[in-house]
Amino acid sequence: MTAPEENLAPAKTNKLPLRKRILFIGMLAVLPLLGLLILEAVLRLTGLGGYAPILKLVGQTDKGALVITDPAGATSYFFANPARPGYNEQYCFYQPKATNAVRIFLVGESAMKGFPEPRNLAASAFFSAMLQDVWPDRKIEVINLGTTAIASYPVREILTEALAFQPDLIIVGTGHNEFFGAYGVASTGSAGGKPWMLSACRWFYSLATVQAAMKLRPKPGPQETKTLMDLMLGRNDIAPDSPLRREAAANLRHNLGIMIERCRAKAVPILICTQPSNERELAPIGADATLPAPNLQLLLKPNPSSARAHFESAKNLYAASNFPAAAVEFSAARDADTLPWRAPGMSQAAIMQAAHEQGAPICDLESVFRAASFGGVIGWELMDDHVHPTLLGQALMARAWMHSLTKMPGKLHVTADDLAKLATDDEYSKRLGDNPYDRYTVAHNMRVIFQIPFMRENNPEAAARFDQVCREIEATNSTEVIAVMREWQTARPHAGGKRPLTGMVARVLMQHGNFAGAYDLLRIAQKSVPEYTSWHMEYIYFALVCQEKIHGRLTELQRAEAADEIKQGEFLLRNGFSESGMAERHLARLHQLRGEFVEAIPYLQASRQKLGGLDLVAADEALVLSYLKTGKVAEARQLIQNGIDHSGNYADYYRAMLKALPAGGR
Repeated sequence: MTAPEENLAPAKTNKLPLRKRILFIGMLAVLPLLGLLILEAVLRLTGLGGYAPILKLVGQTDKGALVITDPAGATSYFFANPARPGYNEQYCFYQPKATNAVRIFLVGESAMKGFPEPRNLAASAFFSAMLQDVWPDRKIEVINLGTTAIASYPVREILTEALAFQPDLIIVGTGHNEFFGAYGVASTGSAGGKPWMLSACRWFYSLATVQAAMKLRPKPGPQETKTLMDLMLGRNDIAPDSPLRREAAANLRHNLGIMIERCRAKAVPILICTQPSNERELAPIGADATLPAPNLQLLLKPNPSSARAHFESAKNLYAASNFPAAAVEFSAARDADTLPWRAPGMSQAAIMQAAHEQGAPICDLESVFRAASFGGVIGWELMDDHVHPTLLGQALMARAWMHSLTKMPGKLHVTADDLAKLATDDEYSKRLGDNPYDRYTVAHNMRVIFQIPFMRENNPEAAARFDQVCREIEATNSTEVIAVMREWQTARPHAGGKRPLTGMVARVLMQHGNFAGAYDLLRIAQKSVPEYTSWHMEYIYFALVCQEKIHGRLTELQRAEAADEIKQGEFLLRNGFSESGMAERHLARLHQLRGEFVEAIPYLQASRQKLGGLDLVAADEALVLSYLKTGKVAEARQLIQNGIDHSGNYADYYRAMLKALPAGGR
């Protein structure tokens, strides 16, 4: 029996036509992407996405639009450790540029920044002073954008920002951090070994969705005991023949080439610097499996890659006054170091090659430093550690830049007669504020660095060297000043930097009536902190207090200085730069120095809402003064009584104020 015909017909299906199937699959692929785009847009509305700039326009002043170099802008390059980023110093300038101004940006890493010297003793400060001596009729603006722990890619992007602010010259110093700096090939913040990977990584971390996800990730454990060098170390062994060395040199050459091209496109002169390092005094810091044997030549034959063997051989040759051979061996030791914190020869060659390919001028700082070193090999006299110049090294960098300007045409040209106007290094150091307390901070910072295990292992004598410097300075000071030195050591950095020790010691001297000594230190402290900060206001205020104590009154020039600083304080308040209350407090005190007690009252009242502890006591004491000077005796008594009743451990301070009130409260 056969089946019915209709049962033999093919079964019907719901299969979509090919065109609709393609459309459906496309929609499935696009919908997640569309969702991500919508999420990205929503998150951008909340403030996520993109990057904070290094150069930030913050508001209008009577001198023009104020631009600051914001330390927060560097944080974005440290995507692997945003809680402990490198940082740049805050500088300020005005837009548009004055017609008689010469504006020079310095871009680079910590050696360009001037670390470990304070900003007033960095190479940028020496350079500014030298330029002012040869061009006294011009306004000199040397803006240091040097940033700690960054490789050449972030330097390139910072330079690109600077090009929008009318530079007359950009000086570039980079190369030491191509391995372990942010965007270095072997750091925790590595973005890959190819130039395109660096840009892709930068774009990826600019996404709002990525930044939101990073905020949700678990926070790292306590890192206070670790230095930035510890945190940036992605790997601790890079062999002399590792491909990473070629990648580091290629990235450096590529990024420098782009910097030169971008400057040329904007018709801005650029000066490329090589990177000097300590060759003679510090042993290589990487692990070296083969330590030197008594017969070094026998060791070097089978193992020419031993950095330590090259170094020991170099020391013997140097001791025998065979300086040319020693220089070769010291360079070999640097190049074979398996922890290349110093720019190796391959990277130095990449710097020179990038400049030659683009026809850019070169300031060969490595050769300059060698020429200034005994035996032609760089040591302690010019370097504090492996890569950071001493005070003398900072001055030498500035002089090298001045000599480079003799080859620059037009506005930047410096003549031989101009160079003859320059003072000695000692004179510039004294003018800029060299002092024992900043020398102490440098020695302490170096002491800390040489306690890092991989630094200490092969150079144990370095920490002892700087510890001795600290002890010698302590021996010349009182127990009270030594206590302040200890306090400074343990203070937490603010915006990458610590309160200057000079200002802290000055307060001790003021308490003992040494107003002349305090004044000198306060003027130095003023130079070592940024303008438009409460710290700057504080040091201006106390310096003027010292002058009033010494001479009995302020001169008209000093009153004008107080008025200018009041304008800075008012700018800070107008633009929301006062979270602590210190700006209000010091602004009020500056008014009081000028005899403007009525004007001081609202600022002191505002500061009380933010201050606590002894800072609140000091603000209340100042407010009592203004009340008494303006006849508001009842308000003064009420404020004092409130302090007695509610300030707890500080009540005795208020009782002393009450006791000190003159008869009748006047």
